[in-house]
Formats: sequence, structure tokens, C-alpha cells
Amino acid sequence: MTRIQGKAVRARWRLLTAGAAAAVLGVSGLAMSGGATADTAPSDPELPETVSADVLPTVQIDGVAWKQVIVGDTVYVGGNFSSARPAGAAAGTDETPRSNLLAYRLSTGELITGFAPSFNGQVKDMALSPDKTLLYLAGSFTQVNGVNRYRGAAINLATGALTSFRPIFNSATNAVAATADAVFYGGAFTSADNTARTKVAAVRPSDTGTQLLPMNPTVSNGSLQDLVVSPDGTELVIAGNFTRVNGSSNPGYGLARIKVSTGASVALPVNSEVRNGGSEAAILSLESDGTSFYGSGYHYGSGGNVEGSFKASWATGQLTWLEDCHGDTYSVWPTADVVYQASHKHYCGNSGGFPETKPRSFQHSTAVTQDVRGTNTRDIYGYPDHPGTPRPEFLEWYPKWTPGTFTGSNQAPWTVSANADYVVYGGEFVKVNGVAQQGLVRFAVHTIAPNDVGPALRGAEFALTATSPADGQARLTWPGNADMDNATVTYKVYRGSSDVAPIHTQAVTAAFWKQTTQSFLDTEAPPGSTQRYRVVAEDAFGNTSPSEWVTVEIDGEPAPPEEGTIAEDAFERAEASGWGSADAGGAWTRSSGTASSFSVADGRGRHAVTPGGTAESRLADASGRDVDATVSVGVSRLPDAGYVWSILGARVSGSTHYASRLRFNPDGTVGLHLVRSGTPVVGANAVPGLSVAAGDRLMVRLQVTGTAPATVRTKVWPAGSSEPSAWTYELSDSTLANQIAGGVMLRSYGSSTIGATPVEVGYDDLSVVEP
Repeated sequence: MTRIQGKAVRARWRLLTAGAAAAVLGVSGLAMSGGATADTAPSDPELPETVSADVLPTVQIDGVAWKQVIVGDTVYVGGNFSSARPAGAAAGTDETPRSNLLAYRLSTGELITGFAPSFNGQVKDMALSPDKTLLYLAGSFTQVNGVNRYRGAAINLATGALTSFRPIFNSATNAVAATADAVFYGGAFTSADNTARTKVAAVRPSDTGTQLLPMNPTVSNGSLQDLVVSPDGTELVIAGNFTRVNGSSNPGYGLARIKVSTGASVALPVNSEVRNGGSEAAILSLESDGTSFYGSGYHYGSGGNVEGSFKASWATGQLTWLEDCHGDTYSVWPTADVVYQASHKHYCGNSGGFPETKPRSFQHSTAVTQDVRGTNTRDIYGYPDHPGTPRPEFLEWYPKWTPGTFTGSNQAPWTVSANADYVVYGGEFVKVNGVAQQGLVRFAVHTIAPNDVGPALRGAEFALTATSPADGQARLTWPGNADMDNATVTYKVYRGSSDVAPIHTQAVTAAFWKQTTQSFLDTEAPPGSTQRYRVVAEDAFGNTSPSEWVTVEIDGEPAPPEEGTIAEDAFERAEASGWGSADAGGAWTRSSGTASSFSVADGRGRHAVTPGGTAESRLADASGRDVDATVSVGVSRLPDAGYVWSILGARVSGSTHYASRLRFNPDGTVGLHLVRSGTPVVGANAVPGLSVAAGDRLMVRLQVTGTAPATVRTKVWPAGSSEPSAWTYELSDSTLANQIAGGVMLRSYGSSTIGATPVEVGYDDLSVVEP
């Protein structure tokens, strides 16, 4: 969590505990009615399907939605808002008054005009009676339809009328759940029906007033944020920022399990791993599917260790899995195969998900598998972590959200619910996927969705480049093109016209953060001709995103290097035990390593490094004092332990040089240092926000200018993405031996613990020019 976001959450928490009308989301468990099932067409049959990322038109609100409850084809929405308007209507147009509660058709998204109870304060949570005839409500309201109802009420769903059910709470209620015998409330209150009850209470579901039930646990420090009922109705799991329940902090620290009959505590092993409590942490939401219960949380500063979500067993109370992302998670909803989340996640590398970016970016809606797919790893940013615990798998479903301003917290969705066909999100967002859609939105399974969302890049953004490295050849490269709801994208390359069959077709399956530069070598272009090319990205449903056409001259002889070029090499040749000659800059020489460690194939210059081994290639003839060098780098596998270095050097003379040194770590993180003659001067073993998997490509740039002092700068970024404007590291150096012109080198090294199988470091697209 960022400092600003942390302050926003803490501010909302203080308002919540004071009973004021602005708060962190509070939700409660409902019986699941099925499972909307993640990538809409996964290539791996072992992965479930998600709903599509299509934004379905839905009624809009002018505030924030805290909870949605689906009953058949009706969705009930509780929150803090004063009016509703149709999908597509601009704010302030075609408005219909609605006071903190409304209903809409799930199948169409249209407002139900005949349902309009009026609440004078926000509705925080809702729960169905088991027979689905009553809707129980919690919040900060004190009147419903002008009749006194002190933070607890019930609506007859057949008539839309307020019932006589009227518990009285002296402060805000945040959560409600119901069985046939009891209605459970949680919040910041200290009395219920004028009787002492601290943060949680149970009342009879009577239509002739209320009757307080004896359940009366002691909840200490903080308040209750949510609760769910066990499948047999005899126990509750409660969540919040409290630190003790019935005198115990385990269970009782942000989570507890209690008997409905008495309020006595029951063992809850998951609380040993999931611990959020106090003024800077909380478990924010709970849900249940009858077999497992699910939760999510936040922490900022001390007091907590979970910002993601978790799944635990009702039968044992033990952890099933933990999704250990960073970025507060406000709501979870389990379906048959997929768990959907509402959050502002910005780093999920601990759980096999997306890395941190610079500047920071957020994924406000995510989907993970119901089953365990791996284990969590050690955190690289110093946050509390859970290495070795089981985790789910992230699925390729990433709609884009534009946060709203209603709560002042810069958030988008706060709540998620689903049934077998639809997933619905609510919050304060103003756009989804760039479409104006405020506060509420629907997504559907692919069988009823338009399936119109295609690969994101098109036209100039989908930058195809073409070069002719040899007679009769055209080398085409283009960035990976991620799709919001399909991991597999098929690339089709056309020559001359897209009305004929493509000359190349390739399907690539990759998460959005693992997109790599793609390439194709056309060896059938007539020498001396002028050819034009286009690449088209296509998803599983036929949605296409074309690049612009590019033109290239296929010369009978390779074109001479441009003025100012010191060296360049596209490695479009085959060499079995060396690197041969570069396209410009002369012949590569082997400065260290055995001949078998060097090869050129498939458009890569390769170093095969063994434990403790070094391989170095130099262009001694490509000499320069002021140079700007760029190269593409990747590794065949990550090291088992230790590290693998990839070094780009300039002003190379003997052992003297300046260099940019990449460090590939076993967990996929990547370090970067500026090095002077083998000695690191500035950098880090893990650059924040940068990580790779085997086969991923990185672009590295090294610039050396001036003398006494020399300015040395470097940057690194994922291949296929835009080059960052800022340098990652730079230094000023006046070491005498380094103030002269020199050659260029590419060096690879593996530490002694990388494992028995050699790691192949592959280089491509080397360019060394005068700055």
C-alpha cells in the first residue's frame, strides 16, 4: 500500500468506528447460487473459464455502492447514493431519485422502477433470509421511509415494504447475516436493544419487534467489519480490526470463530497465519460457499500481514490457500471454480502474479483459481510475507478501471458478487475499459457476452518494425499484444495485402506482464524488391488488432550502417562455436570461456554459462569514447540459487571498462549495477518492479559520455514495452584509466550455485551509436 492510500484507509477506519457516513467496505456471507466460471477460452484445459471483460450496460449511481445481492434476475444494491440514471447517461441527466438502496435487472442492467425504499443514511451490508423473502440491512441509517429504524431493518422483497423488524443499535452496523433462527449484526456499536453488546449481536428474525439472543462474546479493541455463518448455523466467523475476542488473541486477532448459542470461542487455526488487527490493519470482508470461507484484508505500517485474500476450511478452520498480493483487497466472491476480488492490487509477485511497475499501476479486479496451484515466495520489498504457504493461480482477466472521487480515497470497485452467469462489481468507479459506467457494472460468461474485447494494442501503438539483414530476407519484430480476458493471442503476418493468406501464423500464450517481443524472418522476399508488411493480433473470439503497414527495401547486398553507427548486430546467422562477425563493428573475439559456450542461432548470440563459468565476446574494432549502447537480453532458465550476470560494456581496453550489469535471481527478480572495471559502483541486487521468467526479454541501455568526469548511465525495461524516460542508475567518474576510447563487450557469468544445467544467456538487437 502506498503512504497516501494507507492514510486514506486509516481515515476511513476512524470514520467507520465513529459511525460516520464514509467507510471501508463491510460484507457478509451468503449461500452461493452457483459459479460464474476464468480466461474466457483458456488454452490449458486444467484452468477454469472466467467471465468476459465486456462491459455490460448497467444502471449508474451518483455515489458509492458497498454491497450487491443477487436474487434470481434481481440485483439489490446498498450504498451511499441519492440517484440513479440509465447506462450511457451523463451525470445529471435522466436521474431517478434513489436513497441508498435500489434494484436492477441482472439480465438487462435496467433500474427496477417499482422498488424504491428510502434510507436516510448509507447501507453498508445486506443479507437474504434463507427463504429469500426478506432482505436484512445494516448501515448508519436511522430512518427508512420516514420510519425510525436504528441501523437495522428488513424489506419484504415481494412488496418492497419495510417490515416491523426493528433492532436498535447505538452506533454503525457494518455487517449482517441471517439464518432461519437468528439475524447477526456486527459493527462499532456497544449496545443492542438497549442492552450491552460489544461489536456483535444476534436477534430473532421476528416481524413483531425484536428479541435479543444471549450470544455475547467480548470483542476488544477495534470493531467488527464482517461476519459469516457456518453451514450448520451454529457458529460465526467474525472479522475486523479487533485484537482480542474473549480474552484471546489467537484466535481473536482480526479473526475469530464463536458459538452462536453463547458467544464462546472456537479454535480457528487460520488466525495463526492471517493476522490483521489494530489501528493500521483489518480483515475487511468475509464470504462463504458452504464448504469454505474466504476473507480479505489491508494493513499499513504495523499490525498486519495480509493485503490479499485467503481461503479456509469450515470443517477444520485451517488455511487452504493465501493470495499474498500487495494492495488492499476489499471484497472476495467465490464461484464454483473461480474467486473474484475487488482491490487495488499493485504487486502479486509473491503469489505467482504480476510484478510492481514504475510508476505504480493497479489491477482493481482480479480472478484466481479455487484450487491450490503453487506456494508463495519470499517478499522482495520488505513487506510481511508468507513463504511456503499454498497459493491459487491468477487467471487472465484484467478489466481496466477509472477510480472515482466520491469517498476521496481514489478507489474503483469496493464489492463483487456473482451467480452462475454474471459477475457484478460495485464501487465508485466512473469508467470501465474506458466506457463511462459509474458505480455499478456487469460481466457475463462468454456464452451470453458479446466477446468484443480484443488485443489491446493496434495501429501505431502496435509497433511493427522491418529490416532486411541479408539478401532476400526481411526481419519483422513486434511487441506482445495482451488481451484483457484471453491469455492466448494469435499473430498473423501479411506481406503485400491482408486479403491473402498470412505468410506466418503463431499462437502465443502469456500473461499480460509476461508479454515478449515477437519476431519472424521472411526468407522468401525477392532481393532488390520493396515489400510492405502488417501483423494482426487475434484472440480466441476473432477480435483483431492490426498494426500499421511498414515498408522495407530488400537490397541485393546488405545496406551499409548508418552514419554514427559504431556497431550493430541482429545475429541473423548461424555459428556453432563462436559469434562470427557483427553486422557492423567487425569480428567478435572470444576473451574468455570455451568455444562450445558460444553460438549464434535463431536470431540470438548465445553464451552457455556453467557454475562459476564466464563467457565474454568483444568487438575490439568497434572503438569509441562516447557511446550509446542497447541490447536485448534473456536467459533460458533462472538459476537454482545464486545468480547469473549479463554485462554490457563500453570503453573496453584490457580489464578496463564501464559496464551495465544485470543480475538474474532465482525468484525472477532482476538486479542492475553500474560497474567500473569489474567493481560495482551503484545499483541494487533487485530493482523494484522488475521481474522475469525463463524466455522473457529485457532491453538494457548503457550510455558513456565525457571525460574527467565521465557520465555513465544505464536503464533496463521489458522488451516490447516503451522505453522509460528516466535512467535507472547513473554515476560521475574521473578514474584516469577509464577516460579513453575502447571496444564493446558482452559478458555472461554464473555463480557456483546456479545448478548443473548450463544457463544460456541470449543477446539480440545490439546497437552501439555515437550519442
